Amino acid sequence: MERPMKTMSECVFSFFVFDPSVLNRKWRRGQMAISIVISALLLLLISIPMLDNYVKNEAKWSVKERKSTLAFHLAEAGVDRGYWKIRENDVNWTTLAAGGTIAGYNDDVIYTDIQGGSYKLKMQQGATNLEVWVTATGKDTSNNEYRAVKAVYTRQGVAAAIQAASVAAGGTVNVHWGPMMSTSGIVLKGGSNELYPRKYARTSITSSSGYSDRDSNPNSPNKGPHTVDPHIEWWSYNESPGVPNILTPDTSYYITLAKSQTCTPAGTQGCYYEGNYTGGSSINGLVDTTCTVGTVPKVRFFTGNVNIKSNKYFCGVLIVLGDLTFTAGGKSPEGDITVDPPATAWKEYQVNVPTHNGETDAGVMTGWTYEPDGTHPTSCDGPHGDTAAVDEYPGDAGYHTVGPYNFKTGRVASGHLGFATGTGKELSYKGYIYVGGTYDNAGGGRIFGSVQVAGAGGMTGGGDIFYDDSLNIRYLNVNITRTSWYEVKPVPF
Repeated sequence: MERPMKTMSECVFSFFVFDPSVLNRKWRRGQMAISIVISALLLLLISIPMLDNYVKNEAKWSVKERKSTLAFHLAEAGVDRGYWKIRENDVNWTTLAAGGTIAGYNDDVIYTDIQGGSYKLKMQQGATNLEVWVTATGKDTSNNEYRAVKAVYTRQGVAAAIQAASVAAGGTVNVHWGPMMSTSGIVLKGGSNELYPRKYARTSITSSSGYSDRDSNPNSPNKGPHTVDPHIEWWSYNESPGVPNILTPDTSYYITLAKSQTCTPAGTQGCYYEGNYTGGSSINGLVDTTCTVGTVPKVRFFTGNVNIKSNKYFCGVLIVLGDLTFTAGGKSPEGDITVDPPATAWKEYQVNVPTHNGETDAGVMTGWTYEPDGTHPTSCDGPHGDTAAVDEYPGDAGYHTVGPYNFKTGRVASGHLGFATGTGKELSYKGYIYVGGTYDNAGGGRIFGSVQVAGAGGMTGGGDIFYDDSLNIRYLNVNITRTSWYEVKPVPF
């Protein structure tokens, strides 16, 4: 049925009379809208300054990062400049490695050859005379950002007491303070077959008596007796770190020095000797205590074979293009000198020390214990390495410590002859020896330095070689290698 229509009065009444709940809902919706608007406005009021500040800081950070990166690249450019300086000629390397400086490369010049900033660098001797440090600092043009980089460069040098195309030792020959190296094999006989020093060969390491053969099998393992330091005494078949090539001295440089110097007996020109000198009063019993001439070494250069007999002492650089033979021993009092052993000399005595020459444990060498390290065993019945005891080897001042050593009287602090027992011997030669042919120390000559032999290196008598790690020799075609690189704290300039 149809709904009756409202009268006029009912319509008028309904216009003025309404439901309050409808108004409340509308009011609440209005409040919420206003709250949202106000919240949005407050958020904008807070965030806009923050955004503005962030944008400003971001710009500053970007500029700072750009300047810092620029300063870093400038420091790298300084290192590169230093590298090419030491590559420029051998004199630069020799000067720095000996502790000298080069003008413009000693923090004394600011370079501005690269747009956007400047840099300076310092080049100096590293931890050894075979190492040079280059430290460069870069600065951007604003003078606010500094970065510094340090690079360490090394080059191959004298790395062994004796290095030869082959090494053979017999009699009572011993090598101290540095390793033996052969670009082929090593053969040990008699008293020379000891568990020191360390031995490196590109082929086998064998012996005919005493301690057993180290290795005559090219298959692994090619080091021993144990395969973990410090109880490794030999590396055969070029086992890592391997045997470097035998370096050739810069003969032209040393010939020039030899000809400009004075020697007795006189050479063909100065200290330059042509032909063979195999004995006679002109060369036997040689005595010369002059090791340097100004800032360069005293050089004797022989083009042929040399045999120096009788007791002798001389020093400097000895280059023999033919064969070299030493017979007889050192000279007193000239060879009665005191030297500092290499700080790392103790590394040659981690399997055994001379005070225990010839002693063995039961069974094969790989089963020996060599312990305890650092403390002398209570019951000492076999080989062991360097301990806290002194004078276990020449110059031994305790565990991993060396002290001044006199070749005649022994370690200066203790006054022991030799190292612990025995009679000391004067030196025959102090310095560097290079032999283009074969070498033989056949008569008890004692050498402090290093011997490098292009041919066979033999030691058949009672001679000894004591390694000197401070030698700085000028070689041909020596590669310079960057061994480390890292950022350091800059010093503003």
